[in-house]
Amino acid sequence: MDETNVFADMLDWRKNFGSNTIIKEFDFKELNEVQKYYPQGYHSVDKEGRPVYIERLGKIDMEGLLKVTTLDRYVKYQIQQYEKTITIRFPACSVAANKHINRSMAILDVEGVSFKSFTRPVQNVLMQLRKVYDNNYPETLCKMVIVNAGPGFRLVWNAVKCFLDPDTVSKIQVLGNKYQSKLLELIDESELPDFLGGRCSCKYEGGCLRSDRGPWKDISMADHELKLKK
Repeated sequence: MDETNVFADMLDWRKNFGSNTIIKEFDFKELNEVQKYYPQGYHSVDKEGRPVYIERLGKIDMEGLLKVTTLDRYVKYQIQQYEKTITIRFPACSVAANKHINRSMAILDVEGVSFKSFTRPVQNVLMQLRKVYDNNYPETLCKMVIVNAGPGFRLVWNAVKCFLDPDTVSKIQVLGNKYQSKLLELIDESELPDFLGGRCSCKYEGGCLRSDRGPWKDISMADHELKLKK
């Protein structure tokens, strides 16, 4: 399939799925409950000014998750977050860093993950998200660091990485439980969550993964205050 067809397919998908309006029209009101069973979210920026997405895959409770939402709604929420990153987070980070930012960094905490962790529902979620990302949001990831990778996860990783795009695999670094120094090379200690070896806790916002801390939030607050003054 040539690039023209790929682009046309992406436009068709965006139109049919409603991606252009999903930020305003989709209300994921169950987010607080979802966070209990699948902790994840954007938190601050790395040293290059890129937004950082953090996911604690080892803490996923799929049974609990599916009691508070559906697979379709969760995937739709993640697509909404992709759209926010492109239309809100990247521009805000570009302003804050005084340079063009169009890629993000990701941290995946896989403590406790093994073959048994990848039940059919978990596989369905991850496969749907990967398909959406690969087909419609390519080249937005700069680097992913996987931390707390034990023997069980490494078996899983060796089995699945051959199915991933080689360019994507080249951006992924897999580390065990001695990862803090590497993360601190990439992210300031004050901006890294305490559960990853940093000093941030966002204790007044319900924790780092609930805070959505970053330049995008500062700019949103500034815009809101300007509207109030008008």
